[in-house]
Amino acid sequence: MDNIKIIDLKKDESFIAQYVDLRNRYIELLLTNTVTVTETKEWLTNKDVEVRCVIEDNVLIGAVILYLKRKGEIAIFVKDQKRGIGTELLKVIEKVAKEKNLNSIWAWALKDNFIAQRVFEKNGFVKEGADEREYKEIIKHGIKYKKNLD
Repeated sequence: MDNIKIIDLKKDESFIAQYVDLRNRYIELLLTNTVTVTETKEWLTNKDVEVRCVIEDNVLIGAVILYLKRKGEIAIFVKDQKRGIGTELLKVIEKVAKEKNLNSIWAWALKDNFIAQRVFEKNGFVKEGADEREYKEIIKHGIKYKKNLD
């Protein structure tokens, strides 16, 4: 992964439009709604959220969100799979979580999102069990993963 850098989206707003575009492509996996650049700029002022992104040749190719008020929940999404971008983002967000004095981080993956499950398991996350979330009045089945931080 040449020409790669990690940015803190709060400190480098030049990539917010690309972040919004990538994030909005994954609303069905993230179980969320589309957002705008303006909404995202406002959201980034929140002290209870951290966002790190992978930039390659000035293009945002992945992001990870750490929700501090949700006891270390993370959400991750990447442009291209099977390149190690997810693994890199998980390493970065673990460091951020430790700096924020969290003892663990956790994630939720849809039951049929085998790619996300593999990334979490490959990076030391342990299945905590089946879990359900409601999205657009439909119950979605998933798996909760947790990783204790040293």
